[in-house]
Amino acid sequence: MLSLKTAAWLRTLVRRMGPVATDAGSATGDSRTDMSGRTQSVLRAFFGGGGGRAGLRIDPGGWLKSVRTSRARESTMPLSEERLTLTLDGGVEGIWDCNLADRSIWISERWLARLGYAVDAIEARQPLDHIVHAEDRERLTLAMVAHARGLAPTYECEHRVVCRDGTSFWVLTRGRVVERNGAGKALRAVGTQIDISHRREAEARVEYLALHDDLTGLPNRRLLRQRLDRAVMRARNGRFTAAVLACDLDGFKAVNDTLGHSAGDRLLRIVADRLSGAVGSGNTVARLGGDEFALVLEGLEGPHQADAVAKHVIAVLCAPIEIDGMVVEIGVGIGAVMVPNEGITADDLLRRADIALYEAKTTGRDTYRRFEPALAARHSARYLLAFDMKDAIRRGDFYLVYQPVIDLAAETVTSFEALMRWRHPERGLISPMEFIPVAEETGLIVALGAWALAEACREAMAWPGEIRVAVNVSTVQFQHDLERSVSNALDGAGLSADRLNLEVTESALMRDPEGVVATLHRLRARGVRIALDDFGTGYSSLSYLRRFPFDKIKIDRAFIKDIAEPDAAAIVRAVVGLGERLGMSIVAEGGETAEQLDLVRSEGCDEVQGFLFSRPLPANEVQAFLRSRRMSAAA
Repeated sequence: MLSLKTAAWLRTLVRRMGPVATDAGSATGDSRTDMSGRTQSVLRAFFGGGGGRAGLRIDPGGWLKSVRTSRARESTMPLSEERLTLTLDGGVEGIWDCNLADRSIWISERWLARLGYAVDAIEARQPLDHIVHAEDRERLTLAMVAHARGLAPTYECEHRVVCRDGTSFWVLTRGRVVERNGAGKALRAVGTQIDISHRREAEARVEYLALHDDLTGLPNRRLLRQRLDRAVMRARNGRFTAAVLACDLDGFKAVNDTLGHSAGDRLLRIVADRLSGAVGSGNTVARLGGDEFALVLEGLEGPHQADAVAKHVIAVLCAPIEIDGMVVEIGVGIGAVMVPNEGITADDLLRRADIALYEAKTTGRDTYRRFEPALAARHSARYLLAFDMKDAIRRGDFYLVYQPVIDLAAETVTSFEALMRWRHPERGLISPMEFIPVAEETGLIVALGAWALAEACREAMAWPGEIRVAVNVSTVQFQHDLERSVSNALDGAGLSADRLNLEVTESALMRDPEGVVATLHRLRARGVRIALDDFGTGYSSLSYLRRFPFDKIKIDRAFIKDIAEPDAAAIVRAVVGLGERLGMSIVAEGGETAEQLDLVRSEGCDEVQGFLFSRPLPANEVQAFLRSRRMSAAA
């Protein structure tokens, strides 16, 4: 960088040298000043000295022409110190000098090289339009006009320039009017151009990441909302029928936990590719986070097309996927909502799609539900119920009742199953079938489950030592340190571990088989007994029996209710046979009649539980029930 003193000296030098020909680009005049080699190199860098190559002249007709130094062809266009000032200020990559009266323009040789032009080889009559990108010409012209008319203090514009090979890059053009006539009309402007392509690329990357998921490259929630706003507007104008599909994967967590996060990431990318292929171009596939995706389908003829796409997506995602040489299978639940031609927001659409998705997930694996107003009413009721549950937990409104399990051979009580009850201060008793799913959905089951374990163990301490207590555990509890809850309950009550039975459903095993089985093995090693509850209502019962040695298998009450029918009896008989071979006792749930009891006994079940023997009892009635059973046996 030149010193300020040197720069001032050079400017004085130029003034003394007199006019400079823009065609030649070299200094002319009778200067007696001895020019040092450094000064000459600076001038050559600016004026393009040597061989007469000064740069590029654009004639008033708008064409680029190669120009050479020649005293015979010197232009009368004055070149003041502005060009040298711009060069000496440093850092610029291109310099231009425009005669606004006749539209001729001078461009520095250095910038010509950046654009790919060799001054000696520039084709005659090359159009000026080829230098500025077609999409940016109007913006460039408007900026110059605004400055020339005094509406802007300087001329500044970011635009693209086109190289000789057809490629383009972004530049920042800056300049100012340096000469006006007596009427104030702009006659001449000078300025610079700087390559800002790297900055624009970085800005484009930041903008891309702000709107796209980094892992899959799909649109994120922010871009999804923009697409939804567009779909809503089109639907409002009657131009298109659209739909929103909310998708939640089944089985992703198991893959992520067993094969690792890297495999989980690859799985998500495969899912993204399959979803994109399933919906086709013109539609949107977005990743909302985790294993949640959303689809925006546009240009539909009606709901039947949305239904068809949902079924196709389920089929595509259920196909086996190979990762690290292993074949994995996942599923998906889908909730859909049609975009109405009435006032609705993107948030409303996503909320309705989530409500439909929740209904689909509660129905079963690989299911699809379309939003209906009745679903919203049920969802609101669940929300209010969850709100009430938080207060009920704080107030202690929940309590346990106990239903006895009877040994068929000895006709004695072996254990009691603890069942949770909730007496609402306004609604009265609320069925567990209503509040347990809400508790699991909201995560409140973790606190409720820990309380049930502690309360059951505490109350069992008052029973005879041979009587066990059984407590149901939820899938959600396995994800929130069930082992600690069990240890705290046993240690807090002082109950022996072998007096606690944990009842696990197949749904818990299906959600995370590896993690659940590992937890059960550790609890079993401590002495806790494990029962498989509601056997026969899941998907892969036999595989779970092979993977974990349950102490008991509890046959679901649906089979016991119909045990008089040959098919149901055959199933019970088969389960009893499995239990005998695997060393597991069989408990028949739901025994309500003497006929059912006889059939259960004849099929070989070990224990029975049902209203035939007792309804679920409050804790203060358990001792009285045990005494009555002993008295009946003695009689």
